[in-house]
Amino acid sequence: MDGWLAAVAQISRTGCGRELPGQQMPKGSLFDRMRRRVMRYALVSETHKGAHFMTSRARPKASAALGLCADASPRYSLQPALRAEKAAIVIQGPIWSADDFTVETVRIYRRHMPDCKIVLSTWKDTPKHDLDLIAEEGVEIVLSDKPTIPGPYNVNMQIVSASGGMRRAAELGVEWVIKSRTDQRLYQPTIMSSLISLAQLFPPLGTAATTQKYRVFGMAGGTFKFAPYHLSDQTVFGHVDDMLSYWSPPLRETPLPESFPTDPLRLFSEVPIGKFCRYAAAEPYFASQFLLRQGRSLKWTVADSWAALRDHFGVVDQVSSDIYWVKGQHYTMRDVVGSYAALSNTGELGFLEWAQLVAGALSPEAAIAYERVLDECMMSFDPGYP
Repeated sequence: MDGWLAAVAQISRTGCGRELPGQQMPKGSLFDRMRRRVMRYALVSETHKGAHFMTSRARPKASAALGLCADASPRYSLQPALRAEKAAIVIQGPIWSADDFTVETVRIYRRHMPDCKIVLSTWKDTPKHDLDLIAEEGVEIVLSDKPTIPGPYNVNMQIVSASGGMRRAAELGVEWVIKSRTDQRLYQPTIMSSLISLAQLFPPLGTAATTQKYRVFGMAGGTFKFAPYHLSDQTVFGHVDDMLSYWSPPLRETPLPESFPTDPLRLFSEVPIGKFCRYAAAEPYFASQFLLRQGRSLKWTVADSWAALRDHFGVVDQVSSDIYWVKGQHYTMRDVVGSYAALSNTGELGFLEWAQLVAGALSPEAAIAYERVLDECMMSFDPGYP
């Protein structure tokens, strides 16, 4: 990577690629082209001379930079036969104003899914200017008071904003809902119709078939193989009735065990996985509370978690939804968490492994061999390259 470092140093010395505060270099300018060339040089250099095959993916920040929507350019689009007239996207959380991320996300959804209702559920103290920009796009806006106790990992904040948005979506008469976040964006144009098709193709199994209408699908990263009921809670899809139940658990106001550290990062790295999931993590709280409302008893084992994933839930890979998460990917630059170099107890369960559970090729009983992982602390994420 010596050539890459030298190129970066040269750009720093000459000022190429450097933008003044409040000034953005014009796209296609010399500075812009040089930035991209340096980045490509780094990837090519590592692929040819290093130990890794490097790839990249560029996602436009602005909706105007995307290709024409399917209606305007039908020649090259795969228009789904199923149009999502009775569907909504609920975007919850504080508006992400950098790069106009949230408002540009809304504009992208308007282009890709013109039939979908869009609901923003955020806080009453949101600046009026930010709300006005969203409102101009025809978005339903729900404003809530922040809960007095945010809860571990702000779980109560998520409950209030997600449930408020979900109730508004139900009032709009929709059948299907994607719950996403203000700092996440789904670039896949047919994501809604594709998810509806998945839900119809994979009905719930066992007793779940009598208690919920369809599966609840977790998307993006965060569905862990060895962490009980750790279905990703970032971007989630389901039938509106199931989603109302999923996002309306009691507020989590019971304090953490006294032995737990108060710092969220230390919680993740110092508390064994079994206890972390049961008493601290937000993802298992939503999933486990939903399962209890379906009449399912919880064992807090890896085996029972796999059985719940098989019967009640679904998993959609990050790549399939083409999701971008400002908070995560802005710093890691990774589309997929994980390493080719080593396995980890934070390994994610993706669509292919979930499909094996549903088909019976992978049995929850096989998880007995992994129950000891619950006594380990979570390993840090390692991409396997610098």
